[in-house]
Amino acid sequence: MALGSNSLVIRRVKKVKKGGHHGGAWKIALADFALAMMALFLVLWILSVASPEELASIEGYFQDPMGQSTAGFSANPIDLGGSPAKSPEKKLDLQLPESGSADVRNTDTRLGNGAELAEANSLNDVLNDELNKMNIMVSKQNNLRIEITPLGVRITLLDNPDAPMFERGSARMMPDIENTLLSIAPIFNKVTNPIVITGHTDSSKFIGAGGIDNWDLSALRANAARYILEEGGIKDDRIAQVIGLSDTIPYNRFDTDSAENRRISITLLTDDAYKKLLDQNRQNFGNPFQQSDQELAPSSVF
Repeated sequence: MALGSNSLVIRRVKKVKKGGHHGGAWKIALADFALAMMALFLVLWILSVASPEELASIEGYFQDPMGQSTAGFSANPIDLGGSPAKSPEKKLDLQLPESGSADVRNTDTRLGNGAELAEANSLNDVLNDELNKMNIMVSKQNNLRIEITPLGVRITLLDNPDAPMFERGSARMMPDIENTLLSIAPIFNKVTNPIVITGHTDSSKFIGAGGIDNWDLSALRANAARYILEEGGIKDDRIAQVIGLSDTIPYNRFDTDSAENRRISITLLTDDAYKKLLDQNRQNFGNPFQQSDQELAPSSVF
């Protein structure tokens, strides 16, 4: 038989595997897009609810991320309540929770809830009404601020380079600020709330006669304010605390050498804030010896 006639021809076809279906790439792109949109809406939400101070902090962070820590607070754009020791200068912020605390407080808790906020608002209304009666308009007094805080109502007297509150490097009060405190003292007598007085300085290093520094100066100035208030009629048993904080809590965090950081703060405490202050002071500075630590024998008790 001739080759190829009536013969079976087997044809082998080599199959080449091609790339698989490329339908998964769009999912990754969609996920990236969704994440970007979520981040965008999160930024827009933060901008809509942030206070002017927080917005300024965020702006300062993006301009100079590490510069924020030198201004006395966290180097993060939004302070999440970490330890104040993160700052290179270890500035204090009394409103921060304890280090490691996971407690997230809402707005009502920060400002005071229920009766606390109502009491603070009532105190604020009384002060503003009385100041208006005395023709002391807060809006026209650049160095006088009245603010509602978690502790109560705070009256802050800021220093003015053109009209300083104290003699330079001294706790000797100028006549203008002395008259202001004497005028405000009768208003404080309209209420019975305990009073906390704090003295503050700027961050400029100062060493005076006898080795007096910013700590001494802030404490002496706070005590000088107490003397004037008592001279104006405030009873000494209403003074709950007088402390000097030096430059640890700047009023202007972006310019710690600013004159407004040299100030006297007078806070009218709410009832709840006063109780918490007493409890905190007893725990921190009181006698840690407890009755449960004593070894009591039945014969000594009965």
